[in-house]
Amino acid sequence: MRSKRVGVAALVCFAAVAMFVSVSTVSAQGGPGMGIGNHGVMGPVAVREWFRSLNLTEEELDKLEEVLDSRQIELSKAQNEIRIYQAQVATMLLDPEPDMKSIEDAISKSLEYEKIVRLIQIERQVEIRKILGEERWQTILLLVREARTSEKIGQFANSFGTKGLKPQEVDMYSRLLTILRQVM
Repeated sequence: MRSKRVGVAALVCFAAVAMFVSVSTVSAQGGPGMGIGNHGVMGPVAVREWFRSLNLTEEELDKLEEVLDSRQIELSKAQNEIRIYQAQVATMLLDPEPDMKSIEDAISKSLEYEKIVRLIQIERQVEIRKILGEERWQTILLLVREARTSEKIGQFANSFGTKGLKPQEVDMYSRLLTILRQVM
């Protein structure tokens, strides 16, 4: 009898915790479009509020675009070289007796280009952080995370739609989305 009571008490405790968690989750959402949505994606209202909280000026957007354009050709070349070496390795692996020395050489060259890509990405992030300051940089990181998640589940157009924005905001928002895609 005692074990039944303990089991019932444990079940009641579990149900209470489950209710508390679900109430906390709903409260954190802040209503439709304001918090974590159906698939862990922020709604469009929250995304637009993040955008507005950045208070970006035209000059800042110009600077951000300059940062991303500054080494774009070098970045694209390095990314293309990585793809070439990956294809070479894949082709070599089709051979029943692949030449491991050639594979190792191709991987080493690919890693050198990977290093170039990472350094350019880091330099960009540091420059963007300097332009925006720490608080707005953190908001950019949230927007990048949100964009990645939204894109993965096919909700990018919904979460990052321009409905409800003023014409000038739409232009700035579109420019920021282009920047976010390059930072992603």
